[in-house]
Amino acid sequence: MAWPIITLWLAVYPQRWRALIAPSDDPRAEAIGPDPDKVLLVGPGKSSGLGVHTHELGLGGHLARELSALTRRGCSVDIVSDPTMSAADVGVVVNWASLDRFDALVLTLGGGEVLRFRSLFGWRRNLTALLDTIRDSGGGALHTFLLGIAPIDEFVSLPAPLLAIVNRNIRNLNEISEQLCSSRSSVTYVPATARAGTTAISLDSPTYAHWAKELAPTVAAQLASVALPPASTAPTAPVLARFDGSSLTKASVSSSLTAIMNSARVLFDTTGAAVTFHDQEAHWFTSTSGVGDMRRDEAGAFCSRAFTTRSLVVLEDTLKDERFAEHPWVVRGPRIRFYAGYPIAAPNGDIVGAVCVFDTGPRRFDLSHETLLRELARRAESAIRRR
Repeated sequence: MAWPIITLWLAVYPQRWRALIAPSDDPRAEAIGPDPDKVLLVGPGKSSGLGVHTHELGLGGHLARELSALTRRGCSVDIVSDPTMSAADVGVVVNWASLDRFDALVLTLGGGEVLRFRSLFGWRRNLTALLDTIRDSGGGALHTFLLGIAPIDEFVSLPAPLLAIVNRNIRNLNEISEQLCSSRSSVTYVPATARAGTTAISLDSPTYAHWAKELAPTVAAQLASVALPPASTAPTAPVLARFDGSSLTKASVSSSLTAIMNSARVLFDTTGAAVTFHDQEAHWFTSTSGVGDMRRDEAGAFCSRAFTTRSLVVLEDTLKDERFAEHPWVVRGPRIRFYAGYPIAAPNGDIVGAVCVFDTGPRRFDLSHETLLRELARRAESAIRRR
């Protein structure tokens, strides 16, 4: 009875989910590191990254970085998603994808199916068939993780009674999914919960970061040969030479750093970005974008905080910080009001630079984006190590 009414309502009344942005970049996310794990992320909704500009800020990007931090290896996440995908469609993808190329499979089912009110028997039958297909295609060795269906309160516009019916259907589908997963040793069910301090679930980067944090420990525990911290009896590493800034002039290094700078500006949607390096005598700006003329002799007071700490530095409004309120970059020139920087370490461990993003207006910095800025700094570290 509810399905025809919901269909009519969805067709007549504007829906919030239709206004959500969607990533247009390559459906792949990567965290740089040795011996990278390969993860396949498939399904509608959560896999697609609705609500963010790039997959780096969606579930795939956050999951890659969280897994890399846990395993101390690299991680690449391939994403196959479409809003209209059903469980049967995911089965087709599984047959096409050659699962033996991947170390883990993450599914995000639901999507439009939760509004079509298919019978619970049909959901059980289709999910069982999908899990059987995965088992047969993956040879039994691939572990599958199923992220539960989230309530739709924040992105579907329905009257409260109809919304309650839909969310009750979601709870029923999740119960069936959890039951089916618990009966298979190679499948793990992970609920899609709200972030701490919130009750509603919205499709945005902090929510994707939260789900990635929920998924990552379970996925990392199942991946083969999870990296462990080195034993205390390990031989002492040789003393490495100090960083030589002359390497920054090499074309291969410079082009890599410029690409990182461009990525930072796009990913954070800021007026400008820079990849900067320094030593005791000079500051070098290897790549800058969108911030006008930046004199190198003015760099010290602005960037030294990022250069002398091993963690994120954020100035949400430079005019409210007495250390920077009178700085030339704030009162004239590029007129920077927002700054965020993550340090770059040389092979010997010295902090030699930072990946920075700037804006001409104050703004809030979501701490869930720290992992993204850190990943860009890691890519810069990789670039100077390859010189």
